[in-house]
Amino acid sequence: MSQEGSEKDVWKIVADQRIAMLTTQEESGRLVSRPMACLARPEEGRIYFVTRIDAKVGEIGGSAEVNLGFADTHKNTYLSLSGTARTSQDREKLRDLWSMFTEAWLPEGPDGEDVALVTVEPSEAKLWDSTRSNLIYGAKVLKAVATQTPPSGGRIEEVDMGGSGDTSGASGTSAPSSGQADAYDEKMRESAGTGASSMAGPTV
Repeated sequence: MSQEGSEKDVWKIVADQRIAMLTTQEESGRLVSRPMACLARPEEGRIYFVTRIDAKVGEIGGSAEVNLGFADTHKNTYLSLSGTARTSQDREKLRDLWSMFTEAWLPEGPDGEDVALVTVEPSEAKLWDSTRSNLIYGAKVLKAVATQTPPSGGRIEEVDMGGSGDTSGASGTSAPSSGQADAYDEKMRESAGTGASSMAGPTV
């Protein structure tokens, strides 16, 4: 399969799955993953998350390396994306990405004081595509047991996504400060019992 075809496969998985496990690194060095709803923009080479200023925003800061994990257990397809994340409060882009679904999670709108944008520019991807069907996969397992031969692992591809991998900082818009992130994370914890969520600002 061509590199172009592989990239198309990666972007299709991101668009179809929409929920990613975003892995960031805490100040202590511990890795933390959170489920996040994403918006894929393959024409821009970027994945966007509209969210609140909270712990993950503080962990990313202006710019940081992150990982996005996607899994479709029905199709036995799995994707790991490495790239650079940047946080900002780019109001123009927030308005461009805004939707009714986002409004449900963030009723204050794209100009809300604690609304933030996480932009991920993927640099590398690894794709596991065992089969397109659990039924086919099950048949392969039965055949493997009968023949005492391990089943084919399917397709495994590493894809260069073209991202720069530059973590020197965000450009164009300033990132929320770590103080803002800490303050809003505390506020969200206090209001957790009222249904507020900073898990993903599952957004869009």
